[in-house]
Amino acid sequence: MASPSKQLYLDMDSKLKSFQDDLGSRATSINEAIEEINVHLEEFRRIQDKNNLSVDKIMRQFEQDIPRFEDQTNFECGIFPLPYGEDNRLYFNPTVVEVKGERWLITRNCQIDPHKPPPYNSFSKLTRYKIISDNELGPGIDIKLPLGNSKLEQWEDPRIFNSGNKLWLTCTNFIQRKTYAHQTMAVLDLDWNILGINHPVYGNNGHDLWANKGHEKNWTWFLHENEVYMIYNIEPHTVVRCDSAASPVETLETQLEKDIWFYGQRRGGSNPIRIGDEYFAFFHSSTPWWNGRRRYYMGAYAFEAKPPFRITRSSTIPMLYGSAHNRRVLEFPLVIFPGGSLYDAEKQEHFAVFGVNDFESGWIRIPHKDLLSTMRIYYDVEKEKERDVPASASRIASIKRVAKVTGTDFGDKEIPESTGDAGCDLFAAAGESKAVDPPPAKRSRKRAAKAS
Repeated sequence: MASPSKQLYLDMDSKLKSFQDDLGSRATSINEAIEEINVHLEEFRRIQDKNNLSVDKIMRQFEQDIPRFEDQTNFECGIFPLPYGEDNRLYFNPTVVEVKGERWLITRNCQIDPHKPPPYNSFSKLTRYKIISDNELGPGIDIKLPLGNSKLEQWEDPRIFNSGNKLWLTCTNFIQRKTYAHQTMAVLDLDWNILGINHPVYGNNGHDLWANKGHEKNWTWFLHENEVYMIYNIEPHTVVRCDSAASPVETLETQLEKDIWFYGQRRGGSNPIRIGDEYFAFFHSSTPWWNGRRRYYMGAYAFEAKPPFRITRSSTIPMLYGSAHNRRVLEFPLVIFPGGSLYDAEKQEHFAVFGVNDFESGWIRIPHKDLLSTMRIYYDVEKEKERDVPASASRIASIKRVAKVTGTDFGDKEIPESTGDAGCDLFAAAGESKAVDPPPAKRSRKRAAKAS
């Protein structure tokens, strides 16, 4: 029998061997785990290298991008000389008009507040400049549009045309974070005095800024046979005949069959200009680009110069693309945004203006024959004239169209009374026009046009 001291030694030795065996087992497990981790680490590094290569390729592509718009075309083009960036101001999304033999550029004059985060960090107004040459503009003159009681109303994205004795200036009116985008028409005389402001009630557009039911943008306007027409949509082509106060009367809607434009939905750009038996206009569209932003494109289309104003031809690929190589602010989208054009009948040349990346104002000259060569014919006006086939389209009464767009049930088929003013008559003599923001006047009830 072992002595107590020897027994204690044997017990400690046994425990030590047990600890050694457990330590060896644990070390083996740890080594196996380390080997497994190293395998996963190698796989992770392989994937990371592959991803880095992909990211590098993406970033190289991002940095390369499409060339700046000036290098995308052989047509004469450029950027108007404006003080971009000075006093935190951007000048973009312009329109153009000829008044008394002089060409005028009207831009969105947007001042950014660098102390507030985007997108609600700016205030926009409209400023006009006499075009002396491609590289020279006269001094800027602000167009004194009302700011409302809040003094916060902004004006942007103008379109304008000269009816002969008046200027029709349409644009988007809004208060940031408080209202929807609202379409308005300011009527001016040829000396740029504001005669009145109309608020066409159509779609989501209300009788004033606060009455909108949703955003409305990119309406374009033209005068046909001494009647006012508004293009509400290009897809489908929705043309609205209006009265002399720009109030909708009748809607004409036509579909474009076998369309092959694949760069996003066409939206209104420049006001149409009649050339022969067709009206021509420039449009914009957009597709997703990067990080939630979009890339915009510029194209052209034409429609017949008689109701129902069917589309006759259109670009099939963009004439210009928004590019990261043109200047922009922060993470703004890549934009080409046409807002106006003039046509020189003697030179047979289009002069179009457009916004660039929500930063600058650009221009381009396009010979008419070259423009035609880039457009696909969908409806041959000349052949149809020979056949003398009557045009067909769905004519929708204006109240019916409002019901279709808004989902409202107008059981009595009458246009409800407006609480706003009766509007400025677009054809009245200058002395007969109403002042800006006249007191509210009751508007007579009008029976909606019948659908044919």
